[in-house]
Amino acid sequence: MDVNSIFSLANMLALIGWILLIVFPRKNSFLIIQNGIIIIFSVLYFFLFLSGIANFNLNSFSTLQNVKTLFQNDSILLAGWLHYLAFDLFVGVSIVKKAQELNISRWIYGIALPFTFMFGPVGYLIFYVIKSIKTRSLTN
Repeated sequence: MDVNSIFSLANMLALIGWILLIVFPRKNSFLIIQNGIIIIFSVLYFFLFLSGIANFNLNSFSTLQNVKTLFQNDSILLAGWLHYLAFDLFVGVSIVKKAQELNISRWIYGIALPFTFMFGPVGYLIFYVIKSIKTRSLTN
């Protein structure tokens, strides 16, 4: 499978994961995402990284220019993309689980999920604010 096909497959799987998380925020969805989609991303990441390892050295992450050079390899670039997809989904699952634990309304924590999907840390920051407001109101 070439990198373009893997890219398309990964994007489709990520979208399925986010739809499950947003529409069906239940234990079964969490299992499909964490033990299915994220594991698939992890395996693909591992093999893509191995295929592009020739361009990696101990200094690959030491400067911005070295990172830029490293990511000029399509296999490494796609591995990086899978890294984003996997971790954003993982954070999304964590947000939903914590929100459910704190009895935060789905409509409220749902505000953070599209931002987590598209902009990762921004979505987590939004949830952090929501969670802080909720937990502060519980202690007052």
